[in-house]
Amino acid sequence: MVDSALFPKGFRSLSVPTFRATTVPFSDYASYRDRGNLPRSGYSYGLAGTPTTRVLQGKITELHGALDTFLVPSGLSAITTTFLALCRSGDVVVIPDNVYPPVRRFARDTLARLGIETVYYDPREPETQLRGLDQARLVWCESPGSTTHEVVDFVELRNLADRLGAWLGADNSWASPYLCRPLSHGFDIVVEAVSKHLSGHSDLLMGSISVGSEDLARSIHESVRSLGLGVSPDDCFLALRGLETAKLRIRESGASATKLACFLSTHPNVAELLYPAHASSPENERFTTQFDGPGSVLTCVLAGPGGRDFEAMVLRLQHFTLGASWGGTHSVISPAVLDTERTVDRRYCGSDLVRLGVGVEDTDALIEDIERFLKIE
Repeated sequence: MVDSALFPKGFRSLSVPTFRATTVPFSDYASYRDRGNLPRSGYSYGLAGTPTTRVLQGKITELHGALDTFLVPSGLSAITTTFLALCRSGDVVVIPDNVYPPVRRFARDTLARLGIETVYYDPREPETQLRGLDQARLVWCESPGSTTHEVVDFVELRNLADRLGAWLGADNSWASPYLCRPLSHGFDIVVEAVSKHLSGHSDLLMGSISVGSEDLARSIHESVRSLGLGVSPDDCFLALRGLETAKLRIRESGASATKLACFLSTHPNVAELLYPAHASSPENERFTTQFDGPGSVLTCVLAGPGGRDFEAMVLRLQHFTLGASWGGTHSVISPAVLDTERTVDRRYCGSDLVRLGVGVEDTDALIEDIERFLKIE
């Protein structure tokens, strides 16, 4: 139910109204003079948010069981803002080898320039790999990880962060809070690419940062404000509309992805299926204890040597669209080569991988499409 206080007297709507503003008028000089003392939820300038923004923040906060949520222009921005808010020169950040590739670029080009060291770990055995590390400022997690979908042990990672005296943060975009709530597993910070499952229609860019403590909320708030980050109320309206169907879409696309995974798991031109929700995955037991259902993103490793003619293969597709991102109603396909994106675990370097983001189209039609795509001519 939409808060009735958002509407003029005598009017109600089932949709949250879109409040646009740059200048926020003040009723008197004293309130204007003291605007810097307003709480985070207050209104002082359009960049800091409007009632539309606050409703979306509140809903994501509730979904994650968080203390507070901050909205930024993209999922990547949610990650980079978190790093910049918490880390200083001389700090160490610990990042999984299967992290979203632009985060690796940010670590190399920006964190290094700021004097912040990055240490990468294999998500399958983080404790073993980081045994010689004495301290860190932030331990980062992406589970399942980008492209290859390894699932980290949340308890092990929490224990590792405690030993290092570090904050523990997660990129939860693959699962969304409908399938996993990292704060309930002991994480301190969780980010979402709202662009993906939560908005669900491949038509906006937004990220969210949800935190479980007041100390972190103050740090993130200060960083967001200092960097001049804000989101459009119109995009917040679209995200709110997407949230109304998110649970249904995620359930439908996950069921379809599961059927597609079963097909791929026995296909002669597929050497390996990378999808932890499938029973054949070595990650499956850990996945089922930490996640509430199957996601819509999976990857297959094609059989034989790399170097396929993907240009010809994608021309056979009728339903999958060639493109990055996922989490929308339309299915997308992304051939991937990991040669420059992994430094610790290089098992899949030199292989041809294909990532599928499954939408809500007819499952049989999608299977037929991938069968055409995989055909060797």
